[in-house]
Amino acid sequence: MLDIKTLMLVLALATVVSVVGLLIASLLNRQVLAIRYWAAGLACFFTGLFLQVASPPLPLWLSAVAITQAYFVIWWGTRCYRFSQRLPRFWLVMMLIGLAQGLTFFILSDSLRWSIVFHSSVAVVMCGLTIRELWKLNLGQPLLPLFWTLLWGVHGLVYLRRTLLYLFDSHYSQVTSFEQAIEIEALNYLEGTVFLYGFSLMCVILTTLRLQQALRRQATRDPLTDLLNRRAFEEAALNALALGRRGQRPLTLLLMDLDKFKSINDQHGHKTGDQVLGAFAEHLHAHARTADLICRFGGEEFVVLLPDTDRDQAQSMAERIRRSWAEVVLDTPNGPLATTVSIGLAQTCHDPAETLYSLLEQADQALYRAKQNGRNRTEQADGLRLSALEGAIV
Repeated sequence: MLDIKTLMLVLALATVVSVVGLLIASLLNRQVLAIRYWAAGLACFFTGLFLQVASPPLPLWLSAVAITQAYFVIWWGTRCYRFSQRLPRFWLVMMLIGLAQGLTFFILSDSLRWSIVFHSSVAVVMCGLTIRELWKLNLGQPLLPLFWTLLWGVHGLVYLRRTLLYLFDSHYSQVTSFEQAIEIEALNYLEGTVFLYGFSLMCVILTTLRLQQALRRQATRDPLTDLLNRRAFEEAALNALALGRRGQRPLTLLLMDLDKFKSINDQHGHKTGDQVLGAFAEHLHAHARTADLICRFGGEEFVVLLPDTDRDQAQSMAERIRRSWAEVVLDTPNGPLATTVSIGLAQTCHDPAETLYSLLEQADQALYRAKQNGRNRTEQADGLRLSALEGAIV
């Protein structure tokens, strides 16, 4: 059987390889912040192993602090991955955890048994918390959380076994060196080596997945409003039309145009114009349902496709959008600004010859009439006026 020092060196070498690989991956994929924390966590782990090999003369409790701290850094990185952003107070939290650990391990430094029990117990808890973080995230790939759970679950079980043996097996109650518990420690070091390679592989896979999601979002979303772009909308709308036609279910389209938007750009600047577009996109999100398709169709034009929605229901929704938007006052660099929107409405008739583009044409004609008849109003494709300016009818 290999001696403890050899196993430590093998694990340390595996850690160095993993750290270098993750650092290269983090340099190539700077937008994925989590991978930096994962690399930093493994660097803490390597530091702990180095201190362990150098003990004595260095005190062993220092290595325990570094190795245990690695779990907290990796857990923090997984939280950053879950929230897709840098979380605040990292250094403060890590410093407080490190100080608490240092004090605990220093107090337990005369007892290798209780130092191992404390370290292993913390590792078990952190394995569970790290598993939990990824399960809270909808990855869209069910196998990845399962593999993540298997990887961290086995790692946690190995440390749980270690904890229980040191607690309840009299053979290990009086150990003063790792060599005296070679049966336990050898398994821990061997499993740790496999775990490191598996964890590094998972980090690369998760980073690749996040990049794919970002590319997919860039290809389907308008960068200013984060709504569907025209290409993605047309693809989704064609599917919705086909489903509605097969089930003979109503489907209505709203085509919207912000009134006098060019004058807003001319008088207030394009930055204010962008602010108006972003605010209107949020306004649409607030009034739409989950199944509705919202798109920035081009410029100041927006489209909302309403599945399972007849003409009357679409009228009600269009009016809520129009009336409430007229009441919104935006705080812009040039002062308060209020705008209005005109809406054209068209409903499918489930004619086999009807297409998405013919439906858009009908809605566009209705929108044109709304503009011609004074703006800030909703018109149906058949020419029936649904609403007008507030107070226009006395």
